[in-house]
Formats: sequence, C-alpha cells, structure tokens
Amino acid sequence: MLASPLPAAPAQAAPAARIHLASPADVPFIVEAIVAGAQKGHFACDCTRPDVVRGLWHQVGTVVSQGTTPLPDARHGAGGRAFVIQAGQANAGFALLVEERPGSWRDSVEVFAMAVDPAWRRSGLGRHLLTSLVRDCRSAHVYARVAPASSAMRELLESCGFVPGGPSGPGTVTLGYRRSG
Repeated sequence: MLASPLPAAPAQAAPAARIHLASPADVPFIVEAIVAGAQKGHFACDCTRPDVVRGLWHQVGTVVSQGTTPLPDARHGAGGRAFVIQAGQANAGFALLVEERPGSWRDSVEVFAMAVDPAWRRSGLGRHLLTSLVRDCRSAHVYARVAPASSAMRELLESCGFVPGGPSGPGTVTLGYRRSG
C-alpha cells in the first residue's frame, strides 16, 4: 500500500484556520459531532444507547486528558491525540488519532474519528486537517476505516493519497497511507 506523496495543505483553508491539540473544553464539541455523525451512519457506534454515549464521553475525555485510549481490546492504553480545527473563533472540525497498538506511534496510527461541521464542509478544512496531521504525526503508516455512508470521507482520503487495503471490519473499508522512503 504505497501511496503517492501527500498533497500540500492549502495555505489558508478558511478564514484564520488553526489546528490545536484538544483541551477538556473541546470534549463536548467532539462528542456531539460524533453523536450527530453516528445518527447519519458515519460512525459505527449506537448513540441511541445512553451507555454508549457515556462510554464515548469517557473515551474522548481520556484521550484529551491523558493521551491514552480506553478501548476494550488489545489496543487498550494505546496513545491517542485529539485535535480541533477552528475557522476564526469557531470549532469547525476534529480528528482523533490512535496508535494501532500501544507503543506503535511511529509505525502505525489510525484516524480513529474525523468530522467537519456541515457549515464548513467543502471549504478545504477537512483536507487541511488531514494532511497536516498525517504530515506532523510522522507515523510510517496512517489508516482510516470508513463506513459506507461516509462517501465524502472516502473521497477525501483517496484524494490525499490513501488507498484501499488492510483489514476491514463489518460495514467498513480500510484505506491507508504509507510514507515513501
């Protein structure tokens, strides 16, 4: 899965676009965006269940506050980072990056969740966020699992040099980007 060079992020994706490491104050924005996206089939979590939403709050809060992911499998404790992109003073999107397994940040990282607020879609913010994070995370391999309802996300990934391949779960397709050299 060798990808073409990552396209350059736009010089200015939107008015005063800025990416920052998420803070505890950003957790509600991230959780609400995931819940809204899940309702449209973009995330594989059943956010109609209160226990799932509580778990989501815990998971995002732990990534933001501790830099680790509380996942129920071999990835438990893997490093994670949450980022928010702002346009002007408004939160316009987010991305969560999670190691494939604990200690694998330099080898393989997943774009675990990513979304751009509907008001900012097709403005270049998603591309700016994705290309910046892939460039700056310095992992040899970056991948994302995409739900069928997320055709725009798949198009974005492919336009940034991600190619299909890798293990896919029920109802998802995995696309990856591997650094050359």
